Amino acid sequence: MAQNYPVQVEMEQGKELFLSGVNPVGTEKVCLEEALGRVLAEDIQARENIPPFDRSPLDGYALRSSDIAGASREEPVTLSVMEEVPAGAVAQKPVEAGEAVRIMTGAPVPAGADAVVRYEDTTFTEETVTLSWPVVSGSNIVLAGEDVRAGDVVVEKGDELNAARIGVLAALGYPEVLVYKRPLVRIISTGDELVDVSGELTPGKIRNSSAYMIRAFLQSWGLDARIYGIVKDEKQEIRRAIEECMEDADCVFTTGGVSVGDFDFVLPSMEEAGAEILFWKTQMKPGMATIGARKGRILLAGLSGNPSAAAAALFVLCLPALRKLCGRREWELPMIQVMLPEGYGKASPGGRILPGRLRIQDGKPCFITQKHQANGMISPWSSCNLVAVVPRGSGALEKGTMVHAYYLP
Repeated sequence: MAQNYPVQVEMEQGKELFLSGVNPVGTEKVCLEEALGRVLAEDIQARENIPPFDRSPLDGYALRSSDIAGASREEPVTLSVMEEVPAGAVAQKPVEAGEAVRIMTGAPVPAGADAVVRYEDTTFTEETVTLSWPVVSGSNIVLAGEDVRAGDVVVEKGDELNAARIGVLAALGYPEVLVYKRPLVRIISTGDELVDVSGELTPGKIRNSSAYMIRAFLQSWGLDARIYGIVKDEKQEIRRAIEECMEDADCVFTTGGVSVGDFDFVLPSMEEAGAEILFWKTQMKPGMATIGARKGRILLAGLSGNPSAAAAALFVLCLPALRKLCGRREWELPMIQVMLPEGYGKASPGGRILPGRLRIQDGKPCFITQKHQANGMISPWSSCNLVAVVPRGSGALEKGTMVHAYYLP
């Protein structure tokens, strides 16, 4: 088959090719208890105020500030306590001149009252309360709509529902919400050298760690990821597995078999399965041997069999497209500038991807990485929350060099 796709693309171009044509996979309604981590598929507008009434934030006395405008230690003012209002109840009548109402945290402020004074700031009996200084009108009153006003958009389409957003939706009386469906990703591992995680390690074999790592990453990002299993390095078997996975998946990821060796059959297998190859190989290390492809709405990614290379491509090239597929309003990862406190001794003729973690030193954001990294190593990603990008053509980087890094979700 004639080659009609770009080879050795820049990182940014590879990312954009993955993003092209990606759209959310559909919507469904879920109950609020099951909505954590889901992506909202519509704007949510407040149907009422939060709080719905003026309320007291503490236990104390509701009164008219004008009644105690002249109060002092020398000339305290005593008011008659007319009733007690616990949370969930309302006062029976408005507060009149010379009166006060004992009020509990969360209870509605009675009509006529314009301030609440803490118990600790008063002297009281069952029938009276005495105050020795004035208060300003509005003191210790949480106004209706102070948190959320009716008509406000409180959560936007494309936002991930976190704990606080779910709390807001519960306060507004939304028992269920419309969310985007979780895209289904099938993960195929290729390689005669692979055995499953529970398999016996015989000479020349390694356990299939990449599939489990990739599945866990995808699940943590809100996708439904499932491991298909291990396929031998045979083109027809790889093609059959790809075709089988495409029957129900929104994405098909493969590991291994993406380079130029005699047993690297993923690219022709994708083509024979009817996929359009978007690109092959990128100018980045690790992760150079990556394939991007598409068949209709289905996104395909051929990742390296080396765990670190697969993770690098997954984060830098695939993740924005996956976030868009999930329906997120912001699919680009946030990027920050960080300092290399130890420098980096290797030259980077192609773009280089470094997993690391953020540390604040002397008030500066610093990028901390393991000293020993290689394509086959998983451990550098185990505590990673930053992925630094060393520009193509860079030499060794001195201590204090600033680089850009993606902040990971």
